[in-house]
Amino acid sequence: MSHEHQHEHQHEYQHHHEHYHKSKTKSESVSVWAIIITLLIIVGVVFFILDRNNILNGQAKVYQYTNPSTAPAAGASAGQAASPSVDISQVKIQGEPFVGSANAPVTIAVWFDYQCPFCKRLNQNAISQIVTNYVDSGKVKIVFKDFSFLGPDSDTAALISRAVWQESPSHFFDWYKAMFDKQDGENSGWGSQTDILALTKTIPGINETKVEQLLAKNKAKYQQAIDADKTEGESLGINGTPALVIGQQLIVGAQPYANLKPLIDQQLSK
Repeated sequence: MSHEHQHEHQHEYQHHHEHYHKSKTKSESVSVWAIIITLLIIVGVVFFILDRNNILNGQAKVYQYTNPSTAPAAGASAGQAASPSVDISQVKIQGEPFVGSANAPVTIAVWFDYQCPFCKRLNQNAISQIVTNYVDSGKVKIVFKDFSFLGPDSDTAALISRAVWQESPSHFFDWYKAMFDKQDGENSGWGSQTDILALTKTIPGINETKVEQLLAKNKAKYQQAIDADKTEGESLGINGTPALVIGQQLIVGAQPYANLKPLIDQQLSK
């Protein structure tokens, strides 16, 4: 083979080798990205399935409570909780704030804290749908039980809520919803007595001045009722918010409406 021919052959070999190398590199790069994208899809699907199963299995979010000297752990998972003995017929409802017909065939009790973000989620989703589909038609009554443990703003809100209930029971639920709509971070700025009374003034049908007078006059009595709610909740095995009692079941966490509806229907069928 001539020197010139040999040079051309080497050049051609080098060209094909470089082309192969580049093609291989490109192919490897595409393969790596394909693997990465596939893994991301798999991870996404797994998280979706786990999250869906958590909801269906009642693993909703709850603000955990242990005792007054221990800080709450936000976002602990909780579902349908075991309880020593739970029966809505044994829950104290006399004198407690509620929405619905006093003679409704089914009663639901809800323990909550006005600063609890998962209580806000429960009320803006499940509770609002229960009110629309069951309370407004006279089938269900929801009783609101205090479980105040997140700090001074929680205590202030609970006290004023008692005065609001005493002053205007028919407008209590409007005030209750407005409180959760206004909820900010835990003890982070909004929630003083002045703030809450200013909000109260914006709710049609509630006399803010009378609410303030009732609060000043009955603060000790209101506090006693608030403490009794929390003690009762603890005796039922409640250690976080929100928590509900429906029939003979204690349900903990910001449960979706779909989880609560069958329990309500079961009680209505009895």
